[in-house]
Amino acid sequence: MQGKTFTDATLDNLENTRLKGRKIPADQRQVYKTIGGTPHLDQNYTVFGEVIKGLDVVDKIAVVETSKGEDRDRPIKDVHIITARLIKRKK
Repeated sequence: MQGKTFTDATLDNLENTRLKGRKIPADQRQVYKTIGGTPHLDQNYTVFGEVIKGLDVVDKIAVVETSKGEDRDRPIKDVHIITARLIKRKK
């Protein structure tokens, strides 16, 4: 997931539409306005990985053409991840 930064107005709109009235706390709003993120996914999905190499590939995936229909934001042409590796954390 590639997040973006938001303004107070866009966060207000998001609360009333995609978040169905759920309010974003002030400290989280500050993060969305400065660092960015994806508030409509927070508290609904789990982060299970991090890109540590190949961020240019993430950028290419982020700009593919997507559907405008009910399946909004789904790529028109499927994007396949050919290889991925599990890197064990250092203790």
